[in-house]
Amino acid sequence: MSQLKYVRFCAWTGPLFLLVFIVCWGVLGYNIPPLSAELSAADMAQHFRLHANQVRAGMVGSMTFACLYVVWGLSITKVMEVVEAGRNNVMSTLQLWGAGLTVVPILVSSSFWLAGAYRPEALDASILQLIYDMAWLLIDLAYAVTTLQMFALGVGFLADEREVPLVPKWVSWYSIWVGFMFVIEVLMPYFKGGFLARSGILNFWIEFLIWFFFILVLTWAVLRAVARVEQEATGVARSAVPAGSGRIAAAH
Repeated sequence: MSQLKYVRFCAWTGPLFLLVFIVCWGVLGYNIPPLSAELSAADMAQHFRLHANQVRAGMVGSMTFACLYVVWGLSITKVMEVVEAGRNNVMSTLQLWGAGLTVVPILVSSSFWLAGAYRPEALDASILQLIYDMAWLLIDLAYAVTTLQMFALGVGFLADEREVPLVPKWVSWYSIWVGFMFVIEVLMPYFKGGFLARSGILNFWIEFLIWFFFILVLTWAVLRAVARVEQEATGVARSAVPAGSGRIAAAH
């Protein structure tokens, strides 16, 4: 029971991560939406030189708080361990590894954008264009580590044999579906414009929005599951107290 408060705390770091990610990486970093791959090197260089301070602040914030994602992933693993009940813990372990590895492309790609904003006036326009492209290619094409997390938690929660599952089955299927949707990212390097480009409606707006909702949905599911485990543990503790023990204690 005393450990559940830490699980609940870890669960709330998911929405906090999402808020910081949107503000720092997205707004300050000028990644919502991303700059078009059809921009010339000169236009890309102009972007870095005009917005260097904002990009620096955004990437510093993104790199500082990226670790919250794995903290959030730990809360999912702890709920999965309740479902596993001491049995095979492969799925909960894979889920945590997937969450931890998701942090890596966020950190590295953010460091690329930060490097471009560090001294943009001293760098050739083609180098700044390369830096921006490298960052987006990494953060998009490293999707498989997050898919690993989504598949693992989906399969793990679907194995719940309770009459009423600890986590609703539709949440598991949603996670698996989002993981499959990420496969579309493999087409991004072949397009500089259109709906499959990095700034396109499919490869950016849809893919990132379903990930954002994934974080919110799983946070809701984990907090709901923690509350239920808490109620069940309290009920078991009460049923273990012999009848009349309260009156005896009061008499003493």
